[in-house]
Order: sequence, then structure tokens, then C-alpha cells
Amino acid sequence: MWGWFIVLFAAVWLLQLWMAKAQLKNYHGTIRELSRRPSGYLGVGIQKQKLGIGAVAILVTDEAGTVVESRLMHGVTVFSRFEPFTKYIGMPLRTVLEGLNGEPMDLAFKMAIEKIEAQMNEKTNLAV
Repeated sequence: MWGWFIVLFAAVWLLQLWMAKAQLKNYHGTIRELSRRPSGYLGVGIQKQKLGIGAVAILVTDEAGTVVESRLMHGVTVFSRFEPFTKYIGMPLRTVLEGLNGEPMDLAFKMAIEKIEAQMNEKTNLAV
């Protein structure tokens, strides 16, 4: 009886590891795809929660600070994938920041904006 339980537990654990690896591969592929722009800035924001829905937001702006592309991954499982998030496209970073509140998704976008602003202040271009 206990042998089957241990085998089942090990199988579920290995499946979870494999799915986490697939999710990480999706993350790296999305970052690689969005960083191929000739100019602009890229920011990634992460909002983790011990219980509840977490979020990872990626924003890409042009050199003036206008959002040109945005992706969002949110959920509680390893089945979550990045999806296009078009709500902020064409908006300046200041306008996006003013419309954010305390939701996990908004906190992830706030972190991404802060990283982009830090790059702009340093005059660093990471989208190469």
C-alpha cells in the first residue's frame, strides 16, 4: 500500500518539475523575443504571493517611454503562459503608473515600470 503511495508521489513531483521547466523555457523565450527590438527599454516585474494568484509582467517601451509591447503571465499553476496585454500599448509610462492600484497584476507592472525608469535614468539600452 505505501509503495504505491510513494511511487505516485514521486511521479507527481517529477511531473511538477517538468512543467516548471517548461514554464521557465517559455519565460526565457518571451524575454528573448521582446528584447530583439533595435532600441527602447524592457522591464520585467514580478509579484509573488504565498497563497493566491501571482503575476509576471513584461513591458517594452520606445526611447520616449511609450509602451510598444506588453505581456502578462498570471495564475497559480505551472500551466500559466505569457499572453499579450494590449491595455497599455501606446500609453506613456506616467499614464500607466497613475492608473495602477494594489492588485497583484498592477504591482507587477509597477515593478516593470520602475526598472524601465531606472534604465532611462542610466541611459542604458537593454533591448539589443
